Amino acid sequence: MPEHPAPAPAVYDTVELSRLVLGLAAAGGADSRALARDAGLPGWLLGLDGAMVESRHHVRLWELAEHALQDPYAGLTAVSRHQVGDLDLYDYLFSTAGTVGEALEVTGDFFRLISTNCQLRAGAPADGGITYSYRHALPGGRGEELWTQFSIAGFCARIQAVAGRPVIPAHIAFAQPPPRSYGAFTETFGTRQIDFRAPATTFTLLARDLDRPLPGADPVLARILRRYAATLPQPQPTSWHSHFRQVLAEAIGDGEPSLAAVARRLAVSVRTLQRRLTEHGTTWRAELETARHDRARQALQASSPSMTRLARQLGYADPRSVRRALRRWDQSHDPRDTP
Repeated sequence: MPEHPAPAPAVYDTVELSRLVLGLAAAGGADSRALARDAGLPGWLLGLDGAMVESRHHVRLWELAEHALQDPYAGLTAVSRHQVGDLDLYDYLFSTAGTVGEALEVTGDFFRLISTNCQLRAGAPADGGITYSYRHALPGGRGEELWTQFSIAGFCARIQAVAGRPVIPAHIAFAQPPPRSYGAFTETFGTRQIDFRAPATTFTLLARDLDRPLPGADPVLARILRRYAATLPQPQPTSWHSHFRQVLAEAIGDGEPSLAAVARRLAVSVRTLQRRLTEHGTTWRAELETARHDRARQALQASSPSMTRLARQLGYADPRSVRRALRRWDQSHDPRDTP
């Protein structure tokens, strides 16, 4: 029997990129909620800082935004909405580097902080400059084309922002077909040295620009940030279940671990919350038991808290209920197994 190729592994991008596209769409009068829904992006996910979404949703969102705005240059237009700092650690790694070249080097090293789909690679120095290649692991048709335009324009805009002066690429090449008009591209990049239908998407910077010192360079902070970034694990997608558990933990920390309170924090009805938990093979009682156990263990490891205060925080009627729960947990390997 013929062998079927294994499906490509899923790749992810920071939700901040999707929020940027939705912000562009909303500014242009489009229904951003409808676009998010049609792209498969749930509202609860869009509200989370640092969340990761599957790249296929982001690619689809670019296509929907272009159609809604009737703007074939949406990828270039979106760059004006992005500011250095929006991507948190990734942007600070860039802005604290010593030179433009170092900033691009750290960008390639830590791209995984914002995307496991995108790759930036530096070629060998040649003709007085370096050519950087950019590609996506997940091909995405028109959505990928728009995203690529945004990315290359974003690199150039970020370089100029941290350099404090114009830095014009010596050459830019896109693997995609040429647009009907080059005007938006030459205006965005400040050069006519732009080709299309190239073997790969690339941009070239001259050595004098790569060696340009950055006004915000901070060698000490840059080393600290790089060491910290190197310890971070590969970003994982944010699931509804993990989001629920985070909200439940926060509710317990605030002393209101009730079903109604958590449902309110999640902006859903109690019935919807219970149904979602059932779909994930669990129940409110099991999740609450586990979360209470985790919070109690953390509190006991940190200090010797008052049983009265711990009972109030965990939502028990009195200290005796907490003591009974602690004994029960000591006898059970997993609180979810507690009858």
